[in-house]
Amino acid sequence: MSNMSENTVVGRGFTEGELKAAGWWVRNHVAIRTWSRIILIALNVIVWGYVTWGLLDAYAISYARESNITMAIAVNQQNLDRLMQDRPLNVGTSAVLVFPTTEDRVDISVDIENPNSSWWAEFSYRFNVAGEQTPAGQGFVLPGELTTLTALGFKASTPSARTAQLLIDNIRWHRVDPSEVELDYDKYINKRFGGISVQNVRFEPASVAAGRTASRTTFDVVNNGAFGYWSIDYVIKLMRGNTVVAVNKVNLRELKPGETRNIDLYWYDTIQSVTKTEITPVINLLDPNSYLPSSRLTN
Repeated sequence: MSNMSENTVVGRGFTEGELKAAGWWVRNHVAIRTWSRIILIALNVIVWGYVTWGLLDAYAISYARESNITMAIAVNQQNLDRLMQDRPLNVGTSAVLVFPTTEDRVDISVDIENPNSSWWAEFSYRFNVAGEQTPAGQGFVLPGELTTLTALGFKASTPSARTAQLLIDNIRWHRVDPSEVELDYDKYINKRFGGISVQNVRFEPASVAAGRTASRTTFDVVNNGAFGYWSIDYVIKLMRGNTVVAVNKVNLRELKPGETRNIDLYWYDTIQSVTKTEITPVINLLDPNSYLPSSRLTN
């Protein structure tokens, strides 16, 4: 007897394959519905269990810990904000000025301003002139002050060099301790340097010095204060209107209370039409070593 194909039509038009499928469904449809319900119930249990666990964990189990995390983030942000407020601002600098002098030398100067009221900085600096660097200098700038850095009489290999760049490194910031400035920085500085004055400033366009024609600046440094000083630099700028036309520097050693120093400074260049002379002291009044000890004041 030959096998009947599954596509052979039997009975009322159903194929043998369709009849087998229908028989399988009749035998198994109860189990299929049962397992479908079990799977749907299991999925619902899993979903609702996950939701319930999430709610329970968020509002009961982990609430205190996560609240602490949120609080810690807020506190850390506040600390960061305070840190950003307390950190020192960068110093500002003017354009670097280069003045040609005799024997193909140049004088170089730049102003540095410290915008911080409770921080001061000390650093090393050089000037780059046509690829050559001046000898290293040590500088500082006190809170809220402007100071001038100089390199005088530098002889570059390129005599025509008229520009320079300031190079600063090894910068060290120091915060002013209120207890060390008697709780008021401005009054502290005025108390220690308010008695110093510059008087009788004169500029002579030409005078004879060592057989040469030279310009001349004279002034008196008067110490009417109670403090003496080991060393004070004075930066002298000759101005033509608002333009600096020359810069120089002199150093005073062991200036005592009640003392007056007469300063004669010669400029070995022909400098004309000077309308103003600016004289600025440079001394670190926050350094105890800047002051003469009492044993030196009477000698």
